[in-house]
Amino acid sequence: MKTITSMRTTNRPYTFLAAVLVAMAALSGCGRSDRPKLGEVTGTVTLDAQPLTDAAVVFSPVEGGRQSMGFTDSDGRFELTYIRDIRGAKLGQHKISITTASEESPEETLPARYNSETTLTAEVKPGDNACDFPLTSGAR
Repeated sequence: MKTITSMRTTNRPYTFLAAVLVAMAALSGCGRSDRPKLGEVTGTVTLDAQPLTDAAVVFSPVEGGRQSMGFTDSDGRFELTYIRDIRGAKLGQHKISITTASEESPEETLPARYNSETTLTAEVKPGDNACDFPLTSGAR
């Protein structure tokens, strides 16, 4: 007489493997943001006491890392963006570059001491940071 064995297949090894993979992903920080701590940065840029419009304001961390950037509006105000819709800049000391050159108008109207040879610096701290830049077009 032939014995009929159960045709039921057990999925226990696969269930265990899936549970282990889920646990490893959770412990490794999967989905966790590796973004550094940021401070929100807003401010105003003026040139010879007048609002500077359509200027790019770039904060570059001295210790390295992603730059943050913003553009001045008609009142010379800006707000920095770290990446996409995340506002702010990495905490710490930054070199600041302010430029009016763009694709539409490639000629720079600001002195080099504010962009290619910048002398501007700022420290970004946790929380809100107000950074105003009263630029002058004349000699230093």
